[in-house]
Amino acid sequence: MPYWSTSGLSPRDQASYWSDIVCEAFTPLAPKRARAHLDRSATADGVSGWVRSEPLVETNCAEIASCTQLLTHGPREVRRTSMEALFVNLQLSGVCHGEQDGRRCIVPPGSYAVFDTTRPYSLEFSEPASEASWRVLSFRVPRDHWAFGVRTDDATARAIDTATGAGNVVATMMSSLWKQQHALDQSTEASLERSFADVLCAVSSARSRSAETPESEARDAALRFVVERYIRSAMPLGRVTAEAAANEAAISVRTLHRLFQAAGTTFADRVREERLRGVMHDLVTAAPTVSVGEIAMRWGFYDSSHLTRTFQRYLGCTPTEYRAANSTVSVQLPRKD
Repeated sequence: MPYWSTSGLSPRDQASYWSDIVCEAFTPLAPKRARAHLDRSATADGVSGWVRSEPLVETNCAEIASCTQLLTHGPREVRRTSMEALFVNLQLSGVCHGEQDGRRCIVPPGSYAVFDTTRPYSLEFSEPASEASWRVLSFRVPRDHWAFGVRTDDATARAIDTATGAGNVVATMMSSLWKQQHALDQSTEASLERSFADVLCAVSSARSRSAETPESEARDAALRFVVERYIRSAMPLGRVTAEAAANEAAISVRTLHRLFQAAGTTFADRVREERLRGVMHDLVTAAPTVSVGEIAMRWGFYDSSHLTRTFQRYLGCTPTEYRAANSTVSVQLPRKD
C-alpha cells in the first residue's frame, strides 16, 4: 500500500513535501498553518503527517493523519482539478470544521461529511488534546457515480453521525472496503464501490429533503431514485424496459414517464446515460484483450458500430479514442517510509 510521510524531514522540507502529498494524492489543496494553528498544535514547527492510499477501481481510498491546519480548495485549486469528484471524509480522531456552498459544519470523530471538488471548500482540522494528530478515512468518489437527480450542493458540508441508522451503513462500508480491499478481486471491488455510491446517495437524498419540501416533490424524488437504482442494477443483465422499472417502483408506466419529465429528462435518456457510463467504466478498467464489441454487447448496444455512433453523438469521440485517452499511467509520488 503506497505510504508517504514527512517523518525525518526538516521543518521546511516537511511543509513543502506535505503540500505535494495533499495536492497529488487527493485533489489540489492549499495547506496553511497560521499562528492560531501553531498555538493549538503539539507540533510547533513543520508539518508532521502521513498518508496511506489505495484505489478500488475508480474510487480512491486513503487514510490521512496530520497536525492542526487549514486545507483550502479555492477557485484556483478548482481550476487545477483534473478529476471531478466527491470526497467522503470519515473523521476518526480530532475535529474538522468544513465549509462549502454557504454552509459550515463541525465533523467530530464518528461522523462524516461530503465535499465536491467542482466548487470551493475549506477544511480546518484540529488534533485532539491527547494526541499529536487528527486522522481521517477519505474516499474520493468520481462525480459521475453520483445518482442522477440527487443534488450535490444539498449534500455537501453536512456532518452525518455514524453511530446508528443510515450513517452507520456508510461508515461500516468505508471501514470494510478499506480493510478488505486486498482480499477482493477487481470485479467485486467494482460492484462494491458502485454499491457504496448508491448508499451514499440514498443517505444524502434523504437528508436533503427538508420539511419545507412539498410532500409530492419528496415522493417523486424518492421514486426516481428507486427507478435509477433499478436501471443501474439491471443494465448488465439485458434490456431495461419502462414496464419492468415501473413494476420495481410499484407505479404505472405513465407515472414513471411523468416523474422523469418533471425532472427535465426522460426514462430513455436515463437508460442511455447509464449504458454510456457503464461502457466508459469498462473501457478504462477492462483488460486490453476485451474488445470494444464485447463491451458494447455487455451494455446493450447492438454492436461496436452502434456504440461508436452513440459515443460520437454524445461524447464527441470514438470508444477507442476514449479508451486510449484514459488508459495513461498515473504518476506516483516518491514514498517516504
